[in-house]
Amino acid sequence: MSDDATPRLALPYLAAGQAQKHVTLNEALARLDGLVQSAVESRATDAQPVSPADGDLYIMTASASGADWAGKAAGTLMRFEAGAWAELTAAEGHVAWVKDEGLLAIFDGAAWIDLAQTIDALQGLSLLGINATADATNKLSVSSAAVLFNHAGAGTQLKVNKSAAGDTASHLFQTGFSGRAEFGLTGSDDFAIKVSADGSSWQDVFTVDRTTGKAAFARSAMHQTQIDIFTSSGSYSVPAWARRLRIVCIAAGGGGGSGAAGTNAADRSGGGGGGGGARSWEEYDVADLGATLTVTVGAGGSGGAGVTGTANGSNGGAGGLSSVADSGGVLLLAGGGIAGGGGTTTSGAAGSAAIGNTPGNTGGAGSIGAGSAGQDSARADGSGGGGGGGGLSTAGAAGDGAAGGHGWRIGGVAKRAPAGAAGVSGGAGAAGGDKVWSRGCGAGGGGGAASASANAGAGGAGGAPGGGGGGGGAARDTFTSGAGGAGGRGEVWIVAIG
Repeated sequence: MSDDATPRLALPYLAAGQAQKHVTLNEALARLDGLVQSAVESRATDAQPVSPADGDLYIMTASASGADWAGKAAGTLMRFEAGAWAELTAAEGHVAWVKDEGLLAIFDGAAWIDLAQTIDALQGLSLLGINATADATNKLSVSSAAVLFNHAGAGTQLKVNKSAAGDTASHLFQTGFSGRAEFGLTGSDDFAIKVSADGSSWQDVFTVDRTTGKAAFARSAMHQTQIDIFTSSGSYSVPAWARRLRIVCIAAGGGGGSGAAGTNAADRSGGGGGGGGARSWEEYDVADLGATLTVTVGAGGSGGAGVTGTANGSNGGAGGLSSVADSGGVLLLAGGGIAGGGGTTTSGAAGSAAIGNTPGNTGGAGSIGAGSAGQDSARADGSGGGGGGGGLSTAGAAGDGAAGGHGWRIGGVAKRAPAGAAGVSGGAGAAGGDKVWSRGCGAGGGGGAASASANAGAGGAGGAPGGGGGGGGAARDTFTSGAGGAGGRGEVWIVAIG
């Protein structure tokens, strides 16, 4: 420690018993006047001013010139008072306002640098509040009419990073610090937007799958349609986001009739094939509907039971209708397939088409000889009819059954339900195929073949939805005729559209 001056500002000490103490004190006061809350005229002036004012303070440049300035080290402070210049030594950390530049400069021990340069170097701040108070959660808090992120080159990018897929990286918009809208990665890696009326209950707007780029809208016109397929009766709750419902009803197929039985004294025919269930469709505005709809899916018509002795065959059962209703009544229905008639001494009546936008195909008639095939081409967009059963003539000739009709074949032959094959040589007809795609209909069952020496072949069941059952084959009185095949059940489709 010096005995003559202070260690940092070099202010001269008053010595004990010193004469003319005012000289030393005044020198110290003059230094304080220049070093405390310093304001320099310039740090870029090379030539010593001709007429400086008392108290003027300058920072020397490397090219300083003049009787008193020449040779002074760059960065030295020079102060003018009472007609003379005095050199002041700045200490590290000294701050001065530079008048001609309008900024603060700091002496770092070797040179004067702008205060902005020290701010640029700030790193690792734990909290920063700009016109606001930061806290442990909001470590950066800004209160401002606007915030600008400007480019420093070609463009700019705002990055929001999270640790794991289940975390959140999003932008949250609030009213009174209560959330109203949010977008970003909210709990997954798929981009999402959601909104809220109260900050606690949130409604999804849409999401974008990160792997496919496909957008799924929860409550908008671009919502992915929802399809519900009913294979049994139940209730349907109309989705809150839906604007329209497209409803399709397919009724059940009619059952096939059984073949007749009797002696050689009379001809006996096979049973008729059941008709295919009808298909109806319509589109509705959900504003006209209740919140819950009642769905009825028709049951397939039963096949006629085989008979013995001398008797006409049993008629099949009609297919059940399929419908959709709300509290105001039935909205849409499709009629079930008409049942095939039991065999007689002449024929087995074919089950006819049912009522609907698209009637089902009719079944094939039972005959004394070979049965008739169930239809499919009459309604290429409907369910197939059941094939007719084969009959017996008085001469004892046994006829084969006939094939059922194919199911709806929109989309090409490859997508039609396969028809039930005909029963031959006293054998049973095969079941009709179920639909092979979601919008298809079932095929008709094949008709059973007659037999003079054994029980006759049964008709095949109709495929779902809506296929008619095949007719059974005829038999002699000592045996049992072929039973008719059951019709395929119905189905209801409801397509919700946002």
